[in-house]
Amino acid sequence: MSFTPGPNTIMAMSEGQRKGFVRALPFNLGVFIGIIFTLIVALLFSEPLKHSPTFIFIMKIIGTLYLLYLAYHVLISKPDNAKAALDRPILKGILIQATNVKAMLYFLTGLTTFTLPETWDHTYMRSILLVIIGIAGVVVWTLLGQMMNRIYHQHYKVINIIITVLLLYSAIELW
Repeated sequence: MSFTPGPNTIMAMSEGQRKGFVRALPFNLGVFIGIIFTLIVALLFSEPLKHSPTFIFIMKIIGTLYLLYLAYHVLISKPDNAKAALDRPILKGILIQATNVKAMLYFLTGLTTFTLPETWDHTYMRSILLVIIGIAGVVVWTLLGQMMNRIYHQHYKVINIIITVLLLYSAIELW
């Protein structure tokens, strides 16, 4: 789940393309903070939340609106405005992760469903494992974005359209 395309991984790839790996790390830090936030919510409320259609519905609305906002900004971005793209990357990373229904389901499922060997079966060990796997997926997508940088500068309009379509698909997929 952590390595499949989703809103956070698509935006991490976009950040890597526009800024390079190192300059995209603040976004990844934001995603990491968002992962911790999501984990805490899942730990505190995993049982009631996984059975609450109201909570899931509200998360879907918030997530959809934020994905539409991101899709619009990706669509209008140009390679020249990479400096402007640095505008609050940590906050953007936190928001995209905290409103990511897929991430909430990732933690709810990982904390309540999967069976691991006895050593790893404690909640804190599961939590650490889920966070490590979660941030690894985002970092790998950022690195892929960095590797595509030259291609991005040559074909940014097509790539932005593809990323926008993927973000729109992610918004639809929430429902």
